[in-house]
Amino acid sequence: MGFLKSAINQVGRDMGRVVSNTVFKDRHSIPIRRAASLSGREPQRPQNSRAQPIKDVQNDFDRAISFKTGYRPTTLISKLGGAFIVIKNEAKAFIEDGYLDVEESQQLVSMMKDFADKCSDVEDVVSFTEEEDSKVYKQLENILHTTQKVYVEVLRTSAKACEDRAKVYEKAAHEVEPLNFGRYVLLHLLWMPRYARGGEKKIGWAIFLNILDLVTLTFVFTRTILLILALVTYPKESKERKESQEKYKALAQQERDRTKAYHAYVKTTANKTPAV
Repeated sequence: MGFLKSAINQVGRDMGRVVSNTVFKDRHSIPIRRAASLSGREPQRPQNSRAQPIKDVQNDFDRAISFKTGYRPTTLISKLGGAFIVIKNEAKAFIEDGYLDVEESQQLVSMMKDFADKCSDVEDVVSFTEEEDSKVYKQLENILHTTQKVYVEVLRTSAKACEDRAKVYEKAAHEVEPLNFGRYVLLHLLWMPRYARGGEKKIGWAIFLNILDLVTLTFVFTRTILLILALVTYPKESKERKESQEKYKALAQQERDRTKAYHAYVKTTANKTPAV
């Protein structure tokens, strides 16, 4: 097996190490019941991003990479170059906001693995007619290494963003305070049940309702209802608050796992990829 074939196979193995259920599990499948104080906490992506929808990217790439290998070596190299352009342009659009999200990560890794497989197929065909020191071989090697460089640049940029997001999620988890039973019940009795559950604090409305209870002589009745409401809803509210905190912590850990995986791939590739 020649040097280029070994390099191509190594790309596939390295990609396999980057991708794992732990690092790339769909974070959007982790539901979080947000308290009012945490709304808008998660960093938002810019609306004017140049990145295409994931499905469109896959379609463009599939069209570029689905060529047959019966062409002349120079034509095969040209078609590989076209697939490389799709990867390069979309990878840079993905991190236009400085961050590579889970779907984009999965998409880019999948494209890179498919591209490496296609390079391997082309190398098999070229090996029948070309020497390993030929111009075609050097062009193929250059395309592979240049593609790796683009990928490394993307991961290096995204690793920093993942680190920052981990801090955001950790802060959000810290700000989810556990419910205090006594305070929760008291706020209900003061006509502030929404505030007890993390909603807006409406003191004026609460004062009005308390005065209305006194005027209409319904104080005892309404307090009984409010007390029952507090006792019935507290277990669920307390559980959801704890779950939200744990899920923020899980998101933070996921971002740290991704940071670690990205740095590992960047370091590994830097040690193996020769200057082009």
